[in-house]
Amino acid sequence: MRVLTGCFLAARLTATAYAQPQFENASFEAWNNVGQATEEPVDWSSLKTSDGGIIINSLVPQLCWRSTDAHSGSYSVNLRTVNSAAGTANGLLTNGRVHAELNISNSYMFTDQGDGQWNTPMGSRPDSLVGWYKSSPTGTDRANIGGLLHVDEGRLPAFGTEANWVAGVSWKGPFAQVGTWTRFSKEFTYINGNAPEWILMILTAGDSAGSQVGTQVWYDDLALIYNVHCMPAAQSVSPGGSFFVDYSTGGTPVNAVNFSVELSDANGDFSAPAVIGEITSTTATGSIACAIPAQTVAGNGYQVRVVGGSPYYAPVGCDLVVELGTGVDELSRTGVSMHMVGGMVLVQASWPSAFEVLTSDGRLVRTGSLRPGANQIGIDASCGMVLLRIWNDRGVECRRFISN
Repeated sequence: MRVLTGCFLAARLTATAYAQPQFENASFEAWNNVGQATEEPVDWSSLKTSDGGIIINSLVPQLCWRSTDAHSGSYSVNLRTVNSAAGTANGLLTNGRVHAELNISNSYMFTDQGDGQWNTPMGSRPDSLVGWYKSSPTGTDRANIGGLLHVDEGRLPAFGTEANWVAGVSWKGPFAQVGTWTRFSKEFTYINGNAPEWILMILTAGDSAGSQVGTQVWYDDLALIYNVHCMPAAQSVSPGGSFFVDYSTGGTPVNAVNFSVELSDANGDFSAPAVIGEITSTTATGSIACAIPAQTVAGNGYQVRVVGGSPYYAPVGCDLVVELGTGVDELSRTGVSMHMVGGMVLVQASWPSAFEVLTSDGRLVRTGSLRPGANQIGIDASCGMVLLRIWNDRGVECRRFISN
C-alpha cells in the first residue's frame, strides 16, 4: 500500500523577527523632522527631500505625515493628495529618492546608490509584497504601489533603464473607502533570471494616472514574502525509512534559521504534527534529513511541510510517496538489496560495485568496494543520518538514506 504525501514548506526564524532580507523601517516607527514640513520616515523620502535643490524643495508641498493610527506599533505613514502651485500633487513616498525638476514631466524616483538612506540593497528574489493599509479616496481615486527589482541604475518611470529591470510589482487599492486596517498582497513578475542588486518602491495616496485632491491613504508593516521550494531526494519511503528533503528559498537568510520538517496526520491536519527532521542553516538552499515514523499507517491524505516562526516564508508543495514495506529494501534494478542490523548495513550485491558514505551536509566519511554476495558496511553512529551511494560498472547506481 502507498501513502501519498504533499510537501508544503514554510520557514521561521527562531531568534529574530525576520529571517530574510526586508525593507528598512518597514513599519514606519522611526521618523526624521517630526512636526516640520520635511517630516519623513527614516530610510524613506518624499518630495521635500528631492534632489532638486533648496529652491524646488521649498516650493513643493508636503505629501507625507506621521500618523498615530497604526496597524502595529505606534505609527504609520499617511499620504495625502494636495493642491500645489504646479497643480495636483499626489501623496508620495519612496525608499529611493525623488528626482525633481521644474518641468514635472522630467521627474522620477530612483535608487540613490551613493546614499544609504535612499537605497535598499536586494540580492534575493522575493515572491511577493505584502502590507497593511487604510484609504479614503476622493471620487474614483485609489491607492497605488509600484516596485522594481533591478541591477545598476533603476528609475520609476523607467527613463531608459528598462534593460536593468529584473522584476516588478504593481498593486492598486479599491475605488472605495477602507476604514479598517486591511492586508494586501501582490506577486512580483519576473522578466529574467538575473539576481537583483536593489529594490525601489513607490507608495502613493492616489492613482498615478491622476490622483484627486483630498485623497488619503495610510500604510504600515510592509514586508517581502519568500517562497520555499522542496524536492524529496527519494521518490518513495517506507514507514521507519529515512530520506532527505532538499529545500531552496528566494532569499538568503540574514540570520540562522531553524527549518523543521513536520508530518501531518492521515487527513492532512497539522494540529499535532510529528517532527521528522530539522536543520539550522544560514544558506538559501540545503537538505534536511528526515525519517518517517515506523508506526505510520496507510492513507492518502498525509502532508509534509517545513515550518518555522517567520511569517515571511511561503509554502510551495511537492509530493512524496510513502510505501509500506518489509524493512528489506530490494533494489532489483541495480542487483543490490540491503537492510540495517544495529550499526551495520548488510548488502547483498549481484555484481562488483563501489560505495561511498556521506553525512547530511555532504561530507565524505567512507568509501569502499562490494564483491558479489554478502557485504557489511559499518556506519559510525556519531554521523547521524547518512547517504549510502552504491554504483556498479553497468552504469547504474542507487542511493539510500540511513539513520542510526
